[in-house]
Amino acid sequence: MSANGEVKPAARPLKVDGVDVELGGVAILRGVTFDVRPGEVFGIVGPNGAGKTTILNVIDGIVRPSAGTVRYGDVDLCRVRPHNMRDHGIGRSLQSTHYFRDLTAAELVALGELPNSVAGALRFTGHRKRRKAQAAARHRGMEVLEQFGLERYASRPLNELSSAVQKLLDIARAVVAGGELLLLDEPTSGVSGQERGAIGEALLQLRTLGRTIVLIDHDPGFVTGNCDRLMAMNFGEVLDVGLPDDVMGSDVVKRSYLGEPVDSDTGESAAPGP
Repeated sequence: MSANGEVKPAARPLKVDGVDVELGGVAILRGVTFDVRPGEVFGIVGPNGAGKTTILNVIDGIVRPSAGTVRYGDVDLCRVRPHNMRDHGIGRSLQSTHYFRDLTAAELVALGELPNSVAGALRFTGHRKRRKAQAAARHRGMEVLEQFGLERYASRPLNELSSAVQKLLDIARAVVAGGELLLLDEPTSGVSGQERGAIGEALLQLRTLGRTIVLIDHDPGFVTGNCDRLMAMNFGEVLDVGLPDDVMGSDVVKRSYLGEPVDSDTGESAAPGP
């Protein structure tokens, strides 16, 4: 990050090639291949159980693939431990901030300076002797709070804040954790439609600052309105990758993800009868 708070455009692509994941003898991912361009907002959509979160877990090292490769620039992420991902400019948001509900907003964002794991963060917050490290982390956290316009919440406990503000704070924590690549897991989950605009504005700001974003979300309107490209998945496989309107309008995605019947003759969605 430069002295004026701007981030230089990310120069590294993310490439996932032929990734398989098996857990307990069950195939979770099969031959997943896609790339994310530097500075792009890339969305992953699909029904529950499609393998979306597993993809993020593979990228940030929580799950090791049984086959395939994951590279961020010239770094083989399959050889990087989860708690070292921040050293390679990778930060991740969480589906829920439930574990940290007693922390203040400033304390949550400051956790981005710590290892990328819930357990590691909780252990750190329990060691009050680490005053210098905590002070430095909070200073960096306050800088990012100000960048997002969230400094007014700094001393407020999370359990007093709306779901939308908690989501924005956790995105801010992910920004502190990583410099270039942000993995956002359902950033609009539990957020009302009206408040989702604030999440979209945050993504726009991050892209302007040159960050690359990979996000999972279940809101078709949100992903089509805020992502440069989408990947649709089902049963651990890639259905389609491309421009948002093209992906969401494809027959296979309509059938598998949106649950819309498609007329076999016209290829158009079949409207229900009267």
